[in-house]
Amino acid sequence: MEQYVKGVTMHILRDNLLFFLLSIFIISVDQFTKYMAVVFYAELIHGIEIFSFLNLVFVTNKGISFGLLSNLNISFFLGLISLAISMVLIFWLAKSCKAYEKFTLSLILGGALGNGIDRIYQSYVIDFIDFHYKGFHWPAFNVADASITIGVMIYIIYNLNETVFLKK
Repeated sequence: MEQYVKGVTMHILRDNLLFFLLSIFIISVDQFTKYMAVVFYAELIHGIEIFSFLNLVFVTNKGISFGLLSNLNISFFLGLISLAISMVLIFWLAKSCKAYEKFTLSLILGGALGNGIDRIYQSYVIDFIDFHYKGFHWPAFNVADASITIGVMIYIIYNLNETVFLKK
C-alpha cells in the first residue's frame, strides 16, 4: 500500500510539476513584494506615484477582498479557509486533464497560499498596489490578489468560450 501511495504521489508531481512550480513562483514573488513593502513602509505610507494612474502604498487588510469584514477580527480564520481551499485546488489541479485549467488553478493556488500565509502568521495581508483614475481608486491589492483575479478571469473566459461560443 505504501509503495502504491508513493507511486501515485510521484505520478501527480511529475505530471503537474510545472504548474506547482508556477504556484511556488507566485507565492515567492508575492511574499518578496510584501516584504519590500514593509522595508519601504516609511515611503509607502504616504504613497509613491509610479504613473499618473498607479501608486505604491502601504495598507494592511484584516478582512476579505477590498477590506470587507475587517472590523470582525477574523483574519486567522480566513487564513485557515485559504489553506482549506488550497487543498481543494491542489486536488482539482491533480485531477484535471486540461492545461488551461491547470494553469488557472496554479495562479489561484499561488495567490490563495500567498495571502493565507500572511493571514495565519500576521493576522493581516499587506496590500500595496493602488490603481486610480480621475479620483476613483480601486481598492489596494497585492500580487496574490492579482494572481487570483487573473486566474479566475482566464478560467471564466475560457469556459464561456468553450461552452457558449464553440457549442453551436
